[in-house]
Amino acid sequence: MYNLVTRESPTNRPQLNGTLWHCARCNSFVTVHSVKRVDEALCPVCADAELEFCGNFDSILGGRFADA
Repeated sequence: MYNLVTRESPTNRPQLNGTLWHCARCNSFVTVHSVKRVDEALCPVCADAELEFCGNFDSILGGRFADA
């Protein structure tokens, strides 16, 4: 993910939290980037299957996802 700051964009953006989710039905992995904490998510492929939480990017990758 690459964030480009332009003159029109604000310099102080809220910090996004990256989380990883897994769908047991279609075996998809989904990342959710949100300012607020996400407790439940639905699979965008299956449309109605609830996703299993796998972890956040701090614990999975050892750093913030925006640092890449």
